[in-house]
Amino acid sequence: MLEIQSQFHPYCVEVKEGLKDALTQAVKDKTVFTLVDSNVFHLYSQPIEEVLSDRPLLKIEATEEQKSFERLTPIFLNLLELGFRKDCTLLVIGGGVIQDIGCFIASVLFRGIKWILIPTTLLAQCDSCIGSKSSINIQNFKNQIGTFYPPHEIILVFSVLKTLPSDEIRSGLGEIIKLNLLAGQSEVQQMKINLQKLSSDFLEIQNLILDALNIKKRYIERDEFDKGIRNILNYGHTFGHAYESATNYKIPHGIAVTLGVLTATFFSERLGMVESGYFDNLQEFLKPYYEPYNQELTSNILELILGAIKLDKKNTGRSINCILTRGEGKMEKVSLELENQVRPLLKEFLTVIC
Repeated sequence: MLEIQSQFHPYCVEVKEGLKDALTQAVKDKTVFTLVDSNVFHLYSQPIEEVLSDRPLLKIEATEEQKSFERLTPIFLNLLELGFRKDCTLLVIGGGVIQDIGCFIASVLFRGIKWILIPTTLLAQCDSCIGSKSSINIQNFKNQIGTFYPPHEIILVFSVLKTLPSDEIRSGLGEIIKLNLLAGQSEVQQMKINLQKLSSDFLEIQNLILDALNIKKRYIERDEFDKGIRNILNYGHTFGHAYESATNYKIPHGIAVTLGVLTATFFSERLGMVESGYFDNLQEFLKPYYEPYNQELTSNILELILGAIKLDKKNTGRSINCILTRGEGKMEKVSLELENQVRPLLKEFLTVIC
């Protein structure tokens, strides 16, 4: 069990062997309403229906389009019409999109209700399930609206990860790699050992997930509202979000973050922040994760990426604040001029990796 301290309320991350056990714990002694990813419901309809058959349940398609006020309004109305009260609990089952929706609803419905999260993707289990954040899109602006509001309980079921496609696993591993790069050399070395074991033993995923959560815990407990040191967790995200947007989300989030980490490292080396060869070593390690998506980085991608960066909430006009590196565990916030620094370095980076 992992306990997270929060200014809202402390909350625990627990592990259950099967989804039925997790659901049984989640509904015990509570009036529960459920939001579930429609695909997760299809895959696990038997345990879900067995435990939740007599409780209200809403199935939601896990797409970025759902993270909008237009799509959220019917969910609010459905919950209220079904009789949701302030003393009820919202159970949220799914990956990052469903988590964003559930967290946002829980934070504003009756000005805050109890909610429980069962994350079902590697990305959600290893990273986004802790940290309190919800993010909603508005038109072309990704994740610009949101709240801080942690679950009251998080239940991990590692066995559900076995049904994920390889793209989803690769995406989650991207965030795991990023978190270990933040932590330092010893964590990176242990991660590489666990990644090697993962190819022959899927149970090693548990160690990778729990190690990643412990790393993130260090930052979010010190800076829950992202005003200082927690900014370091954005390593790779400034460029990563731009890659997602520029390719119309054809590159999964974790892979985009992997590319973003590599981009930030390339910038760091060109700016003299790390020794020559640091980028090449990291690229060799990360190549198996991002290479299948290289075809999305087409000839016109540079302008699309720059356009997305200009919409980033960290944009200050003619410059962008991003996290660069001086080596494992040594991250630094740097302001870069969009036209004089970002454009030429990004153009060079794209020629190197494509």
